[in-house]
Amino acid sequence: MAVRRVPIADGHTHSNPVRGLGAERIAERFASSGGWFMALVALSPWAYKIEFSGFDSYREMIDLHIRECKYAADKGLKVACLAGFHPADIDRLIDKFRLKPLEALDLGRRVLDYEIELCREGILDGIGEIGRQHYKTFPVRSIIAQYLLEYAFTQARDYGCIFHLHLEQEGETTIELTRMALERSGLSEKYWRRIVFHHSKPGTAVEAYRRGFNATVPGTQQLLLHVLGRVEPVFILESDHIDDPARPGAVVYPWVMAETELRLLEHERVSEEYLYKINVDNVVKLYNVTPP
Repeated sequence: MAVRRVPIADGHTHSNPVRGLGAERIAERFASSGGWFMALVALSPWAYKIEFSGFDSYREMIDLHIRECKYAADKGLKVACLAGFHPADIDRLIDKFRLKPLEALDLGRRVLDYEIELCREGILDGIGEIGRQHYKTFPVRSIIAQYLLEYAFTQARDYGCIFHLHLEQEGETTIELTRMALERSGLSEKYWRRIVFHHSKPGTAVEAYRRGFNATVPGTQQLLLHVLGRVEPVFILESDHIDDPARPGAVVYPWVMAETELRLLEHERVSEEYLYKINVDNVVKLYNVTPP
């Protein structure tokens, strides 16, 4: 019997041409394993060994990332290109680079203004990652992160930017706190489907969808065995691959995720319809891209 094929999407991944493989090699290997789409999300400037120089270091990071998105697209993939202001940056800016809390806040606002303008121009497809720290930190830093999240919501609400949120994993509570932030920011419910809860647990992903949002779930083998065919197919899978040779395969290589999905399909552990729903239908609906 011929092996059935379903085009595979990666709903959240990274590339690092300085330390790691870079987008061109990642995209080529992912495409050869059945990939058709990836949401490529920028890393922080220091991940690319960019010397910190305030706003200019972030602008250099964004320019580098836009080139990475183009390299991936040149390999035949559909690519959503996102850049943000990671909540962990706030702690690093204060601890390592000795910025005062208000200076970190101001820098975050400038970076977001620049990214939202690129989103308005169609150069970026969205803002990500942005959100709250998922680890213990000083209260003022959590407040800065929350302020920047709501600032980005408010400034981007007229441009259709997609958001990839990096948040704590508190299930319904996290979803409700985000809903409240969106309401304070003036975003109507019709916009909520463009909000993606990144690196979600399967149950959280389903609850997020029921409340009007989207979510991505890590595509590790353990989770794929647990989730595929058992959880309502309202999410998108992500590799969250950080492309760092110091942490090879973290969280999972995009092509390994694709190969695992197709192997489960071949062994009839999941239906073709289910895989198509999470890899094509949900992606097309969220990103408004042409299906393969």
